[in-house]
Amino acid sequence: MSIFALDEDIGKLTVNGSCAIIDSEDDGFDQEISGDLWHKNLLSNDPRPESSSSQLAVPSMSPLNISRGRRRSSVYDKMSVVTPPNTRRLQMPPSEYTGPESVCSLSTLKKHGPRDLEDFRPIRVLGRGAYGKVLLVKDFHTTRLYAMKQLKKAEILIHEEPTVSSTQEDALEKRLERTFAEKTILSELEHPHIVKLFYTFHDHHRLYLILQFIPGGELFYHLKEQGVLDEDTVAFYAAEISSAIKFLHQKGIVYRDLKPENCLLDERGHLVLTDFGLSKKSAGEASRSGETSPEAGEPVEKLFSIIGTPEYCAPEILEGKPYTQNCDWYSLGCLVYDMLAGKPPYTGANHKVILNKILKDKSPKIPTFSSEGMKDFLGSLLKKDVTKRWDVDKLWAVDGPKPKKKKAGQAKTTSFQSHFVFRKINWSKLESGELQKTTNGPIMPIITDWELAENFDSEFTGMRLDSAGCIDIKQEIKPEHAHLFQGFSYVASSSYLERHF
Repeated sequence: MSIFALDEDIGKLTVNGSCAIIDSEDDGFDQEISGDLWHKNLLSNDPRPESSSSQLAVPSMSPLNISRGRRRSSVYDKMSVVTPPNTRRLQMPPSEYTGPESVCSLSTLKKHGPRDLEDFRPIRVLGRGAYGKVLLVKDFHTTRLYAMKQLKKAEILIHEEPTVSSTQEDALEKRLERTFAEKTILSELEHPHIVKLFYTFHDHHRLYLILQFIPGGELFYHLKEQGVLDEDTVAFYAAEISSAIKFLHQKGIVYRDLKPENCLLDERGHLVLTDFGLSKKSAGEASRSGETSPEAGEPVEKLFSIIGTPEYCAPEILEGKPYTQNCDWYSLGCLVYDMLAGKPPYTGANHKVILNKILKDKSPKIPTFSSEGMKDFLGSLLKKDVTKRWDVDKLWAVDGPKPKKKKAGQAKTTSFQSHFVFRKINWSKLESGELQKTTNGPIMPIITDWELAENFDSEFTGMRLDSAGCIDIKQEIKPEHAHLFQGFSYVASSSYLERHF
């Protein structure tokens, strides 16, 4: 009997690079050779992103685009920052998500239950950052595509040299707070122009966030291909971005990292904000009501962290001064400027060079080819003095009191939504999400196959999966640090999952 059983097993063998895999007749996933579990794929001699029968040629780059390089978000821990005495840091929830009870059917559990790494098959790399990377993955249970964001625990736990005003424990606490911030914020939000979070989980080495896959790619990618955009296109995307920012501010959240790399286009050309790793959640509401929440942050009325991407940071952040959520509107002005002119208002090798340029110039030189309405819009947002900057949150839909005497450089007092540049925008449809479902945006991404990720930079999509660090057994964390990541696991509700698929 054993001899015949062995013959049957040998007959099922297939060769995948350097490893032999037995084809199981009981496998319920109906996989092809390219669909094997990723840890099997990565054992081969030359593991690469999955290929498709249809390939698109990479568009040629315009001469305007050669100098445009990717910008990374930064946390300037080396600079001395005065921390307010009554700061309350984000606390970790006490227990892990335990998943649905046994009364849940097996089919429902597979479709909506908790996930782990073995539930997903990697297809290709979408991007890389300081702490990890983003992969395009497919769910074995539902065949749906997701963007899997991976964060290395070892990178988060590294104790860097503390600053003058902080200790190693404080620096670690801040990094842990920012690590949990994205999961905490996205699990509580639902907006047509903000990326959706469906699952989070972790293993010994990494944290994983399973996010909505937005196939149109980064706005950065399209700016690199097109160079500059016309004013109507810029106004359309500025309206969608500002709708998301206003929603965040109403929820007590400061975004703090608005840039083209964090703006994605969906399949219909509408803009979606992603990457909330540097965002800050307010504790103002909880403190005013007398309630305490383990996930509450410090009030956003006065922030101190020098954080963000220098080219798009408000001057008060770079100077180390206290700042408020109004910093996001300055960043919007920088992004609008970038879409029109092909670069941010101030550029430099580091934040000190950029700050020197900001201090030297009274105001950025707005492109002369812009319309008067666009010049007024940019001039109102790009004020270095916060007191003279447009208070968009207060003047979102209503005009403020008109000053008796108009003075040069004073803050704008008219409604944001009624500005001339937004004359073609239907705000009610935009904010409700109806516009996103019924119309196409001004930039329509070319998508022939979602799994190809054609609108993402080939610098990433052409990477070998193992070179992106899918398996890295060298990075170990100490046993005493394991409890720091408890409470990270999360599963969206069944109704939420159904609504967005």
